[in-house]
Amino acid sequence: MLDMQNEAFRQRLLETFAQEAKEHIDNLSNGLLELKKSSAPESSKALVETLFREAHSFKGASRSVNIVELEEVCKAMEEVFSHYKLLGLTIPDPLIEIMLEASDLLSTLSLGDELSRRDQKPHVQEIITRLHKQLEPDFLIPTKEMSPLAFVSEVPQKITQEIKPDESPKVQEESKAAETIRIPLKKLNAIMEQTEEMLFAKIVSKRHTEMLSSIMEEIGELKKMQSNPQAMISKLVSVESMMHKAIKQSKGDAREIALSVDRLLAQMKEALTLPFSTLFYTLPKIVHDMAKSVGKEAVLNVIGGEIEIDRRILEEMHDPIIHLLRNAVDHGIESIQERTRQGKSSVGTITLTLNQKSATKVELTVCDDGEGIPPQKIKLAAIKKGIIDQESAEALDEQSILNLVFQSGITTALSVTDLSGRGLGLAIVQEKAQQLGGQAYVQNKEGGGAEFTVILPLTMATFRGVVTSLNTQKYIFPSEHISRVMSVTHDRIKNVEGKEMVVVDHHVIPFYPLHTILELPAPYVESHFVSVVVIASGDELLAIGVEGIDYEEEVMVKSLGKQLSRVKNIAGVALLASDVPALILNVSDIFKSVGMVSLKSAVQKKAVQKQKSRILVVDDSPTTRALLQNIMEMVGYDVVSAVDGLDAFEALQKEPFDLVVSDVDMPRMNGFELTEAIRRDTKNAELPIILVTSLESEEDKEKGMKAGANAYIVKSTFDQNNLLENIQLLID
Repeated sequence: MLDMQNEAFRQRLLETFAQEAKEHIDNLSNGLLELKKSSAPESSKALVETLFREAHSFKGASRSVNIVELEEVCKAMEEVFSHYKLLGLTIPDPLIEIMLEASDLLSTLSLGDELSRRDQKPHVQEIITRLHKQLEPDFLIPTKEMSPLAFVSEVPQKITQEIKPDESPKVQEESKAAETIRIPLKKLNAIMEQTEEMLFAKIVSKRHTEMLSSIMEEIGELKKMQSNPQAMISKLVSVESMMHKAIKQSKGDAREIALSVDRLLAQMKEALTLPFSTLFYTLPKIVHDMAKSVGKEAVLNVIGGEIEIDRRILEEMHDPIIHLLRNAVDHGIESIQERTRQGKSSVGTITLTLNQKSATKVELTVCDDGEGIPPQKIKLAAIKKGIIDQESAEALDEQSILNLVFQSGITTALSVTDLSGRGLGLAIVQEKAQQLGGQAYVQNKEGGGAEFTVILPLTMATFRGVVTSLNTQKYIFPSEHISRVMSVTHDRIKNVEGKEMVVVDHHVIPFYPLHTILELPAPYVESHFVSVVVIASGDELLAIGVEGIDYEEEVMVKSLGKQLSRVKNIAGVALLASDVPALILNVSDIFKSVGMVSLKSAVQKKAVQKQKSRILVVDDSPTTRALLQNIMEMVGYDVVSAVDGLDAFEALQKEPFDLVVSDVDMPRMNGFELTEAIRRDTKNAELPIILVTSLESEEDKEKGMKAGANAYIVKSTFDQNNLLENIQLLID
């Protein structure tokens, strides 16, 4: 038992050490890169002192968990810093490069287990030997903890490793942030205070329950007084008074609870925000290694690292930022020879800046001092890829051509390397920014170099949106993408060269009804006025026609689930204050969709004509059930829902249906069992059945068809048109 307790304690200790080790390694790597950039003697001296203390602390921590290999490397680095600190000399660049290699080795050692660390022993000895080789024995000044190796006059020859041309070092990229984060005690205390206030809600709910119980008792007494009108009137007055008091009390309590919830949510948001530098502290080292792998030199300057942003957004933007830095290193920064020829410093500079633009938005820019983006090369690459034809390309201005770099497959690289050349990186940047509710831009700077700008929200989870309606469904436009909302008469919508346009503030803006974009039927009731939401993406504007504009409110985003993780034009779902589910529109998708909008398909037209067809939707998930029901109701079907197979089978016994759309994995009676039961039922044996499920193995599909299903649709590849086509085919 004692051994088990000791082992458990050691595991906890190692987990704590892993976080500390990462901080020490980041500090050493970034400090060394700063030392390489520093030219002022005083600042260099201060950096060497800081690095000496860092290596010393890391050495002590490694000793406390008995990781000998880490301790030995830290000790050798400490000796180097001690040597140059005492002599007041600047550490030369070749030695800094070796120290950076030592830092990489520290990272490898801290992540590995005991066996893998033993395998690294030769590399540990090699790096220690190389570090000491760089120190002239005559200059070594003994310290209490210096290794005896420091005083050996004949140091073994430096071990080298031949790197073949096709085996260039791969770029080391940091892993995503750990699942644990450090939250300042001040923030936790604030959250605790707000949480304690929520006890008020607990007390209030009990009080309201007691109040309602009293009212129900009074109503019970009231029922007994039917033969005594006078007493009945008196009791009604008493009940009315109690109801008024309950309503007044409820309104006041609701306000207090709403304030408490808002404060708690605000504190939680603040707790989840971290300084930008916290999660991207290793970026300077990554840029250094990237440049080194392609024979270049580059440094990264980070500005605005103190700005706090939602940790989840930082994690989502980790890979896109790496893509931007990789692009700057490989395409922006010139070779050492070319920079020297142009009279530039041989070391390229990349600057990563974070600026808070507003209370809800932050601007991230990555710029380099390279040659900029050649528009002609981008144009030729786009034509070659078939993204744009020659005639259209010639009509584009320079900025429009530059914007093509965000198209998948666009690259000016002559060959594919480990660093770039596939044309995917910048497309990923744009896509991720849009998914987070932001946007990416690019421009060439005056004087040379390219600048990429990404606008991002400061926090996730909640946002303000404008609630609109289309037929019976609610849709939400994120407020941050709305230029304005208005109502216009039909004569304000003009047909210009075959396209509908509307004039807004003297600007002619393309007009598209929302039902056309979503490929749904037109609103049931035509109005004299058209409600219009003008949305913006960058400099582009679109006027979207909706049936009605309701109000603006703060909503919480919920995903559609893994089965429906990607639905075109829909970003998620939210539950409104009225308990009505609403679909959140994906503005970036809408801008893409307007280029492919067409009239409703023949399938949908036929479905509208056949409005009396009745469909039974069976699914135990309320969200999926509501989504499927809305899709079918929007094209004119009469839809009834059931929560599981047993509920559905009971409904089939009571009333007729033309088709069943069912999930498979459900309680009480699953979809396979329901299908078999329907086929055994004489009355419904020929009823068409479509299974819509997340079970996608061939065995499950075969099982579904054997049970008697007419169609089997997998949710992971769900497409509403495919579903509607199957329904139309089976009903006809």
